[in-house]
Amino acid sequence: MQKILIGTYTRRISEGIYSIDLNEDTKKLENLNLVAPAQNPTYLDFDANTGKLYSVHQEDSLGGIAIWDFDGTHATLDYTRMTEGVQPCYVRYHDTEKSIYEANYHAGSITVTHNKIEDKVIRYQDGAHAHYIDYDPKTDDVFVCDLGNDTVHKYRLMNEIATYKTATGMGPRHIAFHPTQPVLYIFGELNSTIDVVQDDDFDLIHLQTISTLPETSIESFGAAIRISKDGNYVYASNRGHDSIAIFKVNEDFTLTFLNTVSTEGKHPRDFNLSLDDRFLVVANLHTDNLTLFERDPETGLLSLVEKDIHAPEPVSVLFINTK
Repeated sequence: MQKILIGTYTRRISEGIYSIDLNEDTKKLENLNLVAPAQNPTYLDFDANTGKLYSVHQEDSLGGIAIWDFDGTHATLDYTRMTEGVQPCYVRYHDTEKSIYEANYHAGSITVTHNKIEDKVIRYQDGAHAHYIDYDPKTDDVFVCDLGNDTVHKYRLMNEIATYKTATGMGPRHIAFHPTQPVLYIFGELNSTIDVVQDDDFDLIHLQTISTLPETSIESFGAAIRISKDGNYVYASNRGHDSIAIFKVNEDFTLTFLNTVSTEGKHPRDFNLSLDDRFLVVANLHTDNLTLFERDPETGLLSLVEKDIHAPEPVSVLFINTK
């Protein structure tokens, strides 16, 4: 049994943060459970060592992040850091630095909270939409996607050391880090392409641009991107085409498009691979459902196992270790 946390919008029928279990024996998703009532907790992170759950958080006109104590079934609010304005769109916890990173699309800024104290705020230039902040687990370097200015910023100890400019209108949204090599896969929301980029320490070098759509005339928007733990396959979700695109990672770390599979729902905002990479779960926001695929580790291809699993307004999918 693997536990999944589901971040949601609470605009229609959702009440907050949910969990659901993946039964690997029966290959079913079951036991949908309300973990904590919350307002628009769209993105989540979890630290198995402490049992702390981190979420985007909103309290009416205030937006920020929250820390919860999670017992495996329910979560109790421990801390919030809130400011006036719309809540962030992404949150990530860094255990080594005891820091919470957040990216705020509307404010065009990122914030670092260290030991429950606001440590650093970086505001980008006019037109910025900071959509993503995460660290490369191989190096601890931090990367930020500024969707509004077609820019990816690289930080070391939160000092910027490299900047990557995408094609105009790409709208970089999310990044997948190769598990062993200095390579990034940057996914553009606005043009549904992936930039393969070599991380050469103080320089970010473009290697390839490839579409996630079978035809360029399709109207669609990129959402999430993931890479298998062996570094052999990359997956990306298309909102509009409502599909998962599958790519083989070549020896030079560029990508070869294999195919797309329907997400069996509308607006696949996020998806994730199970802890053992055997399964993939998609969150379809507009149809309030999850879809379960089984993954072939040799070919990377996906087989539909279960669809129409109810989950209210699902946005993010997070498989967690529970110690």
